[in-house]
Amino acid sequence: MSMRMLCGAMSVLALSACAVGPDYQRLGSAPTEWHSTLPHGGKLEDLNRWWEQLNDPLLTALINDSEKTSPNLDMALAKINEARANVSASTGIYYPSLSVGASSTRSRMAFGRQVILQTNNKIGFDASWELDFFGKNRRTVEAARARYDANDAAWHDARISLAAEVADVYVELRQCEASLTLAGQTRQSRSSVLALTDIKERAGLASAMDTARAQAGAADGDSAYAAKQGECARVQHRLVALTGIAQEELQQRLSSQYGHIPVPNDVDVSSVAARALSQRPDVAMAEMNVAAASADIGASKAALYPSLTLMGSVANNRISQGGQTANVPTWSFGPALTIPLFSGGRASAFVDAAQARYDFALANYHKTVREAVRNVEDNLVRLNVANERSRNAHTGQQSYQHLYAATEARYNAGLANRAALEDARRASLQAQDNAAAFERETVSAWIALYKALGGGWRSEGEQEQAAVKQTGSAS
Repeated sequence: MSMRMLCGAMSVLALSACAVGPDYQRLGSAPTEWHSTLPHGGKLEDLNRWWEQLNDPLLTALINDSEKTSPNLDMALAKINEARANVSASTGIYYPSLSVGASSTRSRMAFGRQVILQTNNKIGFDASWELDFFGKNRRTVEAARARYDANDAAWHDARISLAAEVADVYVELRQCEASLTLAGQTRQSRSSVLALTDIKERAGLASAMDTARAQAGAADGDSAYAAKQGECARVQHRLVALTGIAQEELQQRLSSQYGHIPVPNDVDVSSVAARALSQRPDVAMAEMNVAAASADIGASKAALYPSLTLMGSVANNRISQGGQTANVPTWSFGPALTIPLFSGGRASAFVDAAQARYDFALANYHKTVREAVRNVEDNLVRLNVANERSRNAHTGQQSYQHLYAATEARYNAGLANRAALEDARRASLQAQDNAAAFERETVSAWIALYKALGGGWRSEGEQEQAAVKQTGSAS
């Protein structure tokens, strides 16, 4: 058979070759009907930048700042860049490899008394191309691309978690500020009662026990106020760590909306569609890991079959011997066939190991889906309970406000004493504090639900821009 016929036959084989191993099929995630509607009107794209629905520009700015300085996002982005490089590297095995080499050797040969010195200077090109008959290279590229998609989903998951954490801490800080204001008013009320009781005792209208009780109440008010100050400071420190903003600058930016809890327009959600799971990046990441493991099985099985490589070289040798120099051009071309015969069971063990990794990835995917379903269901319950408790707290707040107003009217008419008025004032302040706490719990539950729904996916173009920015900063 001539060389031309051999090359033609091998080209036909290469084109008709098929990849061994399983072809990956998309996995189902959950029942088609899990709940009836989405909380955002069925528009999945409305999950993007969900925090803007809180109508607080400062919160949006803080989340944007945190994304620029987050170590977690930087690490996830580095993983994406690494996976992208691995895809490029694995794709390169589709093509022939070409290398250039140069060498210079000096040799001495002795024939009796005759000594021959020879210098050989060589420069040439070597080429090789492995024909992918059984899909080893294709499966390797499939696995690399699936791992890239998994790392991309991991970056989205880190971004969603970061946005949710910043929003939750921000809402917690605003509620703490509101509670600190109320604690200051309660402290002032208890101080007023102490001053009044002290006057009454000196006038003989109150006992030492009444004064001691008032002193204890005033001390409790001072203690509660100091504790709340410390709590707010700690929450603010967490926000500093998340955003990377200096504390002095952050305090200045926070001062404009002091004590204001941002609330979305509508937080009453009772159901979520099962298809919402498709937008959770952790579910997507788990599925891509299954796809990569499936491709690894094919690559390991292909290693059990023969491999055929086309090899060739072109070189020019410049030989100097005995004062004479000659140029000797050389070339070679031909196929190299490798047939696995015996490896001590290593090749089949690699297949078994790849199958085990696939089984693990598949089990992890099902676990992730189950946890995702439970996570969404739990947060639906949490949000609905928080809504109900918040409504009850606001009802109680209004009732205590009416009680305080009625007590104040009786006090002005001389029908109630100052102590009763201050008791009603503190009860009203406590009711306001409870209402603010439940309002914050409602917003926190709303944030947790949107995080559970995978809200915050960044468009592919935005992610590419971030990758380019990261590459530029690294250089």
